[in-house]
Amino acid sequence: MTNAPNDLAAAEQHRTAGRLGEAQAICERLLEGDPRDTDTLSLLGTIQCERGDFSQATASIGRAIRVRPKNALLHRQLGDIHFLAGEMDRSIECYHHAIGLDSEDSQIRNNLGVALRQAGKLNDAIAAFEDALQLRPDLPLPHKNLGEVYCIQGKMALALTQYETALRIDPRDATTLNSIGIILSMQGKQAEAITRFEDALTLEPNFAKVENNLAGVLATVGRFDEAITHARNALRLRPQFANGHITMGNILKLQGKNEQAVEEYKQALELDPCHTVAHQSLGSVLTDLGKFDLAIIHLEETLQLDPNHFTAYQNLVALAVQDKYQLSAEQHDRIKALLGSKNLSPAHASQLHFMMGSILNKQQDYDAAMRAFQQANALQMGLLSAAGSAFDANQFGKEIDETISVFQPALFENEERGGLDSDVPVFVVGMPRSGTTLVEQIIASHPQAAGVGELPDIATLVEELSILGGGETAYPKCILHADSGHISELAQRYLERLEELAPGASRIVDKLPGNFLYLGFIAIAFPNARVIHCRRNAMDVCLSCYLSDFGALQWAWRLEDIGFYHYQYQRLMNHWHQILPLQMYDVDYEQLVADHEAVSRDLISFCGLDWNDQCLKFHNSDRAVQTLSRVQVRQPIYNTSIGRWKHYEKYLDPLVDALKGTNNEK
Repeated sequence: MTNAPNDLAAAEQHRTAGRLGEAQAICERLLEGDPRDTDTLSLLGTIQCERGDFSQATASIGRAIRVRPKNALLHRQLGDIHFLAGEMDRSIECYHHAIGLDSEDSQIRNNLGVALRQAGKLNDAIAAFEDALQLRPDLPLPHKNLGEVYCIQGKMALALTQYETALRIDPRDATTLNSIGIILSMQGKQAEAITRFEDALTLEPNFAKVENNLAGVLATVGRFDEAITHARNALRLRPQFANGHITMGNILKLQGKNEQAVEEYKQALELDPCHTVAHQSLGSVLTDLGKFDLAIIHLEETLQLDPNHFTAYQNLVALAVQDKYQLSAEQHDRIKALLGSKNLSPAHASQLHFMMGSILNKQQDYDAAMRAFQQANALQMGLLSAAGSAFDANQFGKEIDETISVFQPALFENEERGGLDSDVPVFVVGMPRSGTTLVEQIIASHPQAAGVGELPDIATLVEELSILGGGETAYPKCILHADSGHISELAQRYLERLEELAPGASRIVDKLPGNFLYLGFIAIAFPNARVIHCRRNAMDVCLSCYLSDFGALQWAWRLEDIGFYHYQYQRLMNHWHQILPLQMYDVDYEQLVADHEAVSRDLISFCGLDWNDQCLKFHNSDRAVQTLSRVQVRQPIYNTSIGRWKHYEKYLDPLVDALKGTNNEK
């Protein structure tokens, strides 16, 4: 005898309403009358699974399968239960059995793909999702799942294609728009990412994750007020949202409000003590603040929770290289084991090779170190090429030519060009790894000065200058027709930003090395600003760039590109020295190391400040440092980096040629 349909429907209604106990009681009563009713057993298994009783759910579906052993849907359901219980191998086995019974069910193949993805079998997962799409190409879910696997593998272009296909099938899916926004932001396409997140919020205004993601992207483009508004929206919608506090912490960190960022990360850990990203983020900001012992506690906790966490290893390796931490043999072996992973994305593989290179360099195994660095840089080049973002040496050379052509002495003779008279800004420029962080730290140790790190604002302002002029002429030519009011407006905004980050300081240091490209604009916007140009032996500074994981820099991954960039940088700096009406001071890294006090006194005098002995104790400062030198700058000056290029001399012929201005075509 079968159970009455109305009774089973009543059980389903109770389940849907969340009254799981009542629903289960109905199913158990029905099974007393007919213990072989597979519909009731299936519903009971679902209810037990939702109550977290996976063993009882498995038993119920097992009873149903004994009655109907060739029912593919029951085997799929059993696979779903094992998946939710975290038993991936058993889940995969059930899905394979179900496919053997019904090879035309795309949902089974999709679920198999999800389980394989969870088990780390990414290529098998891709095959399963592709099989599902062969059966039903009109379903958005397998496209989205396939996109997620490609994301894990670092194949962002392929992932984006899958998500865009899913969106065409279901244009009102806010989760797909959110995923597309995430990928676009990872590709550096922030404006497009913001649009996708805003579209998702139009469809689902209370989508906390999207509010949070939008906040993060807005912060990366310097729209901090909007970013904070959306981060607060996310926390309003989900007050127990640990990721929301992490995003708020990230925004505060970008604003230089590191102590407040610490509190946000701590709040995230109060909500979720096992949140790996919160531990890692807290460890990172504590490293920026020079609180290494506390940082290590959280970084090690990150690895306890996730032994494969790349960023935690990066932070610990950086500390180890500067003798602030001792990597264990187990950690060292783990890094090597991670490098052997079959499912390692190119981005993560590059990070690991940079880590291994740093460790081997520290051990003075220079040949092995160079092999690791070569692999790391080659992987980064591959990622840039795949994204169509590889460094174009010819184009960069033309940009330098154009800058030199536009900024001639006559340009600065026009007193009506606008700008501010403030002498607060101090710009520290040069090549990365030339001592810019050290110089900033020395000046910022003065009671009347402050450092704000590497602000992207000047580059943003010159872009806006073109837009304000109608957008028809890009920088630098737009400066020839720029309205003085526009220049003054942009300069005022930049000055307000400095003063917001460092209120009350007489001198505020912006140490973005690449601002050397914009010294012509700076001379017009801030004619009383000071510029400190950091110089370092070309071979040492270029090699240091090659051995560093710079992330977004396009030119830093091939020795010939680095050398060419340095050649063009030197050309432009020579031009600036000849024509700019700015106060400029050249500081040589080697001289700073050899005679620290004398050069430091000159630096402080150049900034128009009286000498203060705190400037010799820069390494004891509690201010945050967020550059690659953040650990190095916490200790007294040392000279072991001088002449390091000689250890790698036999590998550096392409660099030597490029430093002469030779551009080897790709």
